[in-house]
Amino acid sequence: MKESESSSDQSPESSGLRMDFRHHVPLGQTGLMVGRLGIASGFGVPAASIEKAFHEYNLNYFFVSFGKRSEMKVALGNLLPGYRDKMIITLPYFPVDKGLLLRRTMEGWLRRLNLDVIDVVLLQGVRKPSRQLIDHALKLKEEGKVRFIGMSSHDRSFFGRIACGELDLPVDLFHIRYNMVHRGAEEDIFPHLPRGNRPGIVVFTATCWRKPLKANNMPSGETPLTAADCYRFVLSNPNVDVCITGTTNARQMEENLTSLAAGPLSGEEMNRVKRIGDHIYGK
Repeated sequence: MKESESSSDQSPESSGLRMDFRHHVPLGQTGLMVGRLGIASGFGVPAASIEKAFHEYNLNYFFVSFGKRSEMKVALGNLLPGYRDKMIITLPYFPVDKGLLLRRTMEGWLRRLNLDVIDVVLLQGVRKPSRQLIDHALKLKEEGKVRFIGMSSHDRSFFGRIACGELDLPVDLFHIRYNMVHRGAEEDIFPHLPRGNRPGIVVFTATCWRKPLKANNMPSGETPLTAADCYRFVLSNPNVDVCITGTTNARQMEENLTSLAAGPLSGEEMNRVKRIGDHIYGK
């Protein structure tokens, strides 16, 4: 069993967090340095906003999945030629076929983006990964086509079992759901993370589908949270390296970026955000 620690206390004073989120931090033990917000494609944010976030705010974690509303390909086409070594490109793979098409999918991404290597292949929606799937991913890693293996799942206990060493899986980072409404990771995952050689932690659904931003979801006497409040909550947890933001326009991106300079929530702010989260969860 690996040595682990409990890290559920999120107050800035107890966690020793920096006063803001504008600095890069290590992404687990990958050796990569990462900006605290990551950018997800497919939601409509303009390429110019993506490029501005990279140049002016040091956002360098790109979760790429092209769709009709995505300008990520345009942004990457402008950024990759001059800044590849500063960028972290994460590409998804849904392993419904036990990894039989993993190689073809990743090699297709390499050609499409004109890359030599993919930083992270993210195995999405994993519950019981087959040995075949893991072997396919490790082979690509051995060949230098993929640098790191990530997994995404809504099954928190699955990640807890990996973190504590019960499941021996070569996972370099976790993509997990965590927000003020759904805080189960504070019990099921974070306390089990090893002190040394821990995986990188990337969080999605920080705004809980925008429920905390709506007045009709508030407890009596409370005003809605902002998206920046939601990101600050997630990033205030010392176990979290990156929080993914999926924005639909430039205005939303600018609002989300204000969370970086604002830094960790104060104790009073944290209590308020959790109170709102508990109310929404109860509904």
